[in-house]
Amino acid sequence: MKKLLLIPALALTVFLFIQATSKEAIETTIIAVEFDNEIPAHVKAVIDQKCYGCHNAESKNEKGKKKLDWDDFESSRRAKQLATMAKINETLIEGEMPPAKFLESKPEGKLSPEELQTLLDWSAGKKRAPKQ
Repeated sequence: MKKLLLIPALALTVFLFIQATSKEAIETTIIAVEFDNEIPAHVKAVIDQKCYGCHNAESKNEKGKKKLDWDDFESSRRAKQLATMAKINETLIEGEMPPAKFLESKPEGKLSPEELQTLLDWSAGKKRAPKQ
């Protein structure tokens, strides 16, 4: 009978010992990633020259203004900016911007291969500036 009482007492002692021992604290570090809402200067130069005319709050082009308003872009939330950048990237890859009809009357609006690559890199989230 004494042996039967010894087993639960031993189990209880082991359980209490395990609970009493300190567990190694897991240290976690939270790294804050700063998101720069500003468009890089080399990208902004292309946008100002080739895109801003149709895609701004004062534009007479209602369709262009509705699809993308650069004035609103920088002040929008990060999630909205990233979604807009993904749409820009897709539109550029598909060759939909600038539209062919626009280029018929303003051929100077055509993106050069370098300008196109700048916008593609930026809209894909790459932060590299052109080589000087």
